[in-house]
Formats: sequence, C-alpha cells, structure tokens
Amino acid sequence: MPSMAIRFQCAACSQPIEVDDEWAQRAVACPYCRKTITAPSESTLGDLTRIPMASPLIGGEGTATLPTPGVSTYALQTTNSNPLAVAAFVLAAVMVLLLLAMAMLTASHALDLEQLQKELQPKPGMDAGSQVRGMLEYFDAQGGRVPAWLMALGVLQITAMAACAAAIVCGLLALKRPARRPLAVIALVSCGCVVLLFCVDLAAMLAGIGIRR
Repeated sequence: MPSMAIRFQCAACSQPIEVDDEWAQRAVACPYCRKTITAPSESTLGDLTRIPMASPLIGGEGTATLPTPGVSTYALQTTNSNPLAVAAFVLAAVMVLLLLAMAMLTASHALDLEQLQKELQPKPGMDAGSQVRGMLEYFDAQGGRVPAWLMALGVLQITAMAACAAAIVCGLLALKRPARRPLAVIALVSCGCVVLLFCVDLAAMLAGIGIRR
C-alpha cells in the first residue's frame, strides 16, 4: 500500500511541509528552519503543490541528530570576499601611477619649474604680496595664463593625495577581515612610504627657507 503524505505547518517557522505517513508522531527536521519538530498523525493542510519534504532524523528517538546542512554559497562568498582590501590596493596602484606621471611631467619641464621656484624664493624684505606679484609676472611672461603643464601637475598632485587618503581609509577598514588582508597591507605600506617621503621633502623645504632667511 503506497504511503500517504501528511501535510502540516512547521511549529517553529509556520512553513507548509509534508512527510510520509510512516513518520506520523515522530521527530523530523524542517527543511526551512532546520528545527526538530514532531509530525502530526494526519494532515492539517489542504492539497498544496510543491511543499518541501521534511527530513527524517537519523538514528532512533533520543539519539537523533539533524542531517548536516550544506554550506551556503552565499556564506562562502561573504567569507572569502573583502572588497575594501581590493579597493585599497587599486587606489594605491592609482596613486603610484599618478606619482610616476608627476615625475615624468616634472622632468620634462625641469627648467620651467626651476625658473618658477626662483621667482617664488623669499628674498630679504620680500613679503607675501611680492611673491604673488612675482608669480603673476612669471605668468605674464608665459602669455598671461597659467601654463598647461603646471595645471596638469597640480591636478595630478591633488588626485594622488586623494587616492592616497582613500586607500589608507579603505586599507584600515579592510584589516578587520582576514580575507585578502595582504592586499590591504600592501596598500597601507605603499601609502605610508609616500606620506613619509612627502614629510621629509616638506621638512627639507622648510629647513631651506629657514637657512635662506
């Protein structure tokens, strides 16, 4: 005689499920919430289609154990993902590329940059207004406008600094997750070296100004 299906709602999550009638009044595992429930002696739901089958518990009553649930694909993706580490690494790489572009642009306009620095060097009795006038005179000599290479150099510098700051923030946040942590460490080390070089260069420039005064 074929077995009949007992259809009922899970006492834990209220989802409709079914079991074979041979499991009436016995413990089963809900396919939705994985809770251990007791199947009723007869159906309490109508003829519904596509109701998941509850899993009979392995072993006898009292020693029953739930079947081992499969590992969720979403859980694996969440564990192995660390988008902040990837973002930090990409931002650090962009920063390095921008710094290389700045170095190439500076090398190609070394003479123009040296002349501009001479115009801006503080002289005895020279105030801030005199420095501004000297810069304006330099721009007048270049056709009355800021040279394109100088504007490009400023844009590259600002963008590189923004990328460095964003990489540091993302890298520090990414360290909280173990996945892809080396990418975050590489990004932080790269940004740290750039910040250190910038501080050394700034200190040397300030020291030079103090000596000239």
